[in-house]
Amino acid sequence: LEVAVRNNLVATKMGADFISGLKGDISIPKYAGSNVLWKGETATAEDGQGEFSEVMLQPKRLTATLDISKQFLLQDTVDAEAMLIRDLAAAVAEKLDETIFGAGEGDANTPAGLFAGVTATKALGEITYKDVLDLESAVEEKNGHNYMFVVNPRVKFALKGTQTANGLQMVYAGNEIDGYKTISSNSVVEKGAICMDPRELVIGQWGGYDITVDPYTKAADGQVRLVINAYFDAKLRGDKIAKVLFN
Repeated sequence: LEVAVRNNLVATKMGADFISGLKGDISIPKYAGSNVLWKGETATAEDGQGEFSEVMLQPKRLTATLDISKQFLLQDTVDAEAMLIRDLAAAVAEKLDETIFGAGEGDANTPAGLFAGVTATKALGEITYKDVLDLESAVEEKNGHNYMFVVNPRVKFALKGTQTANGLQMVYAGNEIDGYKTISSNSVVEKGAICMDPRELVIGQWGGYDITVDPYTKAADGQVRLVINAYFDAKLRGDKIAKVLFN
């Protein structure tokens, strides 16, 4: 189930770091980079150490119940088990992606979305090639170079009808925006677009999947209730990211 969830995540398909098997809170180190200066032949060198900081990942509970018919369980076939695993993996991955690429502010129980605090700037129908270039420029100004786009399908199709500066091609073509790899997903907040180095995003998972089998609550309906608990967190560890939200 863990592998299925990881493979289904848009966040891992784009290249974000996925760390599993965690115990307790985990600190992800951030380093601002070293500094060097020009000096005279015998001048004393200065301290070039950059600033260290950290991003804390803390387990947050993702849970659900599934009511399964006893007949389904009695079949006990490989196909039945595989179908259940696929359904669980898809549900967990979808909720994680919707949260990560959402606009929620986040709290002690829920990770913050990448669009938290972002407000719409213009109508999607007014999107231009310059809007895309502004995103790329914002990332490169932070020394980001290995970036890509993650967009809501509404943005994707708007850019399919938007021309580049030379007017000879569309901004979105061949699953790329302006020549950069692009993932389009309904998990991204509506009319939202992100340009980022995917390595800036880290996802943590604590333990495996705790599945409790409850044969009593739904017994009169010929069902067994499964209670699923899993623990995740997701945060940015850098600032090589630019976001835009249209209305």
